[in-house]
Amino acid sequence: MTLLQALGFFLGHGSGIMLSTMLGKKEILKARQYASTAFFLSLITGIILAALGLFFSDSIAGLLGATSTTLKNASDYLRIILIGSPFILSSFVLNNHLRYQGSAVYSMAGIMSGSILNIIIDPVFIFRLNMGVKGAALATVISQIVGFCVLLTGTYQKENLRLSIRCFKPQSEILKNIVFNGLPSLSRQGVMTVGNICLNYASGQYGDAVVAGMSVFNRVLFLGMAVIIGIGQGFQPVCAFNHGAGNNRRVYEGYKFTVYLSTAFITLFGIVTFIFAPQLISLFRDDSEVIRYGAAALRADCLAMPFMGYYMASNMLVQSLRIPAKATVLALARQGLFYIPLILLLPKFLGAQGVTYAQAISDILSVLLTLFIVPKIVKSLRTAEK
Repeated sequence: MTLLQALGFFLGHGSGIMLSTMLGKKEILKARQYASTAFFLSLITGIILAALGLFFSDSIAGLLGATSTTLKNASDYLRIILIGSPFILSSFVLNNHLRYQGSAVYSMAGIMSGSILNIIIDPVFIFRLNMGVKGAALATVISQIVGFCVLLTGTYQKENLRLSIRCFKPQSEILKNIVFNGLPSLSRQGVMTVGNICLNYASGQYGDAVVAGMSVFNRVLFLGMAVIIGIGQGFQPVCAFNHGAGNNRRVYEGYKFTVYLSTAFITLFGIVTFIFAPQLISLFRDDSEVIRYGAAALRADCLAMPFMGYYMASNMLVQSLRIPAKATVLALARQGLFYIPLILLLPKFLGAQGVTYAQAISDILSVLLTLFIVPKIVKSLRTAEK
């Protein structure tokens, strides 16, 4: 599922930035070509993954770490999910395309319809129809198909770009731009997976309480990060469109607003979280050891939270301005360049405390890296405006 999400964002963001830029330049046909090319590429990739799942799900489940006792269930789930991957991948792409055109309502309708349906039919398939793991996978795929249909319908509303096989142009220039602009998203999703594996390895040495505490810490932290990521993603279409139109003043003003709004929210979230850290952890697990480790990690990261709005907004700015090398470095920084080495090294010196402090130190180092890279880019925006 993480792989499908990474591939979906890779194609969706890579093409979305370009179609928004082309709309800013009034090059509608070029925008349709980027949208159609990414959409049909996602379908083709999904069909290939479906074929692999149909014939090699046992082998893939084994490679992903399934044990002899979990192999059958893992393989059954994997096979059904991969069969539905053309719709899952395409949904991610359509969602990003609608968002980059400013049609956030249709984008949200597609995502929410699938999510709500999944919540409703999951217990029906698992328990009422007695399908177990297969039922969970089937419910997910059916929900994704429904969401896909809603998103596809959204592309035919108002002035949204129409998809067409005639606009499917897998030419070197189009593919190169999709790859370069989508690479930061692929990197961000990829290192999150590796980071979680490293976290499980590091915390597992100190017992189940540390594993559970860090798991709950990540869930609480994500509540705040999800909001500022959403604000940043809302800025991306504005940035790409106005950059394409040559309106650098609007790009700069949008960036400032995104930084201020994100910082205000995440700072307030950090204050509340610092005060009520034990209570928030206890909502997930009422265990004193789990609460102790989870609350310690949460309070440590609260010290870095006021700066994360700047980091996230800057990350979105650099990606939307189509500066792929620097955007990829920033995308890798928080969960990859800094977090993975820290989560592996700090416990050797600090024990379990090294696990709880790794994310906070990684966040601070990521902000420092951003301060080194982004001010020059922002200055060039203001210079171009003048």
